[in-house]
Amino acid sequence: MKIDSIKNNTKFSNIVKVFSFSSLSLSILFAAGNVSAGAWVAEKGSGYTKLGYADFESDTYRGDNSSFENFRGRNNSLYAEYGLGNKFAIYGSLLHQSYDQTDAVAGKSSASGFGDVELGVRYQWKSEGYVLSSSFLVKTPFLYDIEDGLGNGQEDYETKILFGKGLDQYGYVGAEIGYRLRTGDPSDEYRYLLEYGFNINQNLYFRTKLDGILSAKNAEVDAAIILDNLSNPLEFDSGKVELTTGWNFKNSAALKGYGLELTYTREIYGENILEGNSFQLGITKVF
Repeated sequence: MKIDSIKNNTKFSNIVKVFSFSSLSLSILFAAGNVSAGAWVAEKGSGYTKLGYADFESDTYRGDNSSFENFRGRNNSLYAEYGLGNKFAIYGSLLHQSYDQTDAVAGKSSASGFGDVELGVRYQWKSEGYVLSSSFLVKTPFLYDIEDGLGNGQEDYETKILFGKGLDQYGYVGAEIGYRLRTGDPSDEYRYLLEYGFNINQNLYFRTKLDGILSAKNAEVDAAIILDNLSNPLEFDSGKVELTTGWNFKNSAALKGYGLELTYTREIYGENILEGNSFQLGITKVF
């Protein structure tokens, strides 16, 4: 297995040397003195959750797979974050997905069920002038069988340093570079992100992201093989643009802390990835 040879190659040094600037998901909720994702760490007992439904369709594959015809994926996702105090917070995500894929060679494939689970911890080092934090995340595949095609079936370990800065009435900016170690066949990944957002008024906000993944080119198998689920490739480069608009129900006593988000995502460059349109509707809650 690839994990057994980490200390004998340059991959281990990549993990030690990587420095990252992470995304700042600062919305109007944080501006109101509540909690947000990204570099800001929630105060003890405070938290944030988002429940989302996304629909993705593609008839284009960026790579050497001329037999691919079409793909449709639908997923329900849950993200949660909770402040532990002393500048620490824990966070995690759970995904339930289904997909249908048609390939002229491999035929039709489909599956439905829970995917990978991600759990992480974040620590905030600095908050004056700008926010600087670090995080460590573990991804586990224990909720599905690898034959289902709902994931690659191995553990991932990711480290980041998170940076964000508020721009007063002009919103905020965030940036990220990170490294994800994948212990099975898939290639390790360099991850990066740029983000900008602002409040349009007291309730309405907007943000945009460039979310990228760069393969470390160390997959243990042929990355061009035809997979039952092309949304989980073994080695790929990806660049996605994300546009989100959200509404915070600040003025409603019955819905205090709740919000709605609509997100559009599109791949704009990359290799060995599906290219298509994704729409997500999310319900957020700050407590």
